[in-house]
Amino acid sequence: MKEWHVYIDGASLGNPGHSGAGIVAFDDEGNEVWREAVYLGTMTNNMAEYEALVRAVHIAAEARIESLHIYTDSELVANQWNGSYMVRNKRLMAYLNEAKALTRGIQGVRVRHIPREKNRIADRLAKQAAEQAQKD
Repeated sequence: MKEWHVYIDGASLGNPGHSGAGIVAFDDEGNEVWREAVYLGTMTNNMAEYEALVRAVHIAAEARIESLHIYTDSELVANQWNGSYMVRNKRLMAYLNEAKALTRGIQGVRVRHIPREKNRIADRLAKQAAEQAQKD
């Protein structure tokens, strides 16, 4: 079974502000298989978090991953995915629906909230992507 453990994060310099997504994926043996830092333009931090989620699920679906474990330090994203929190914002609902639609070909998908300290790589990648726009 092809299984990935994916750490995601979004960052916004200001809220809204220049934003980035950071994503790093590991296979079931702990080998890094993919990472990216993507500048997202101007958006809120919550939107950046959801952009990271959608990108991670999209890449996993393209790679035909069968089991996907997503880890995020966004309590909002994790709890909205799992149904513990209601989604009141229409834009965030659109992101959530898009991510869930992309998972249709994946047998097992879990999204779990983790402390920021356990999400350092994705956090660093997201911040680097957001900061890149200020340098350009």
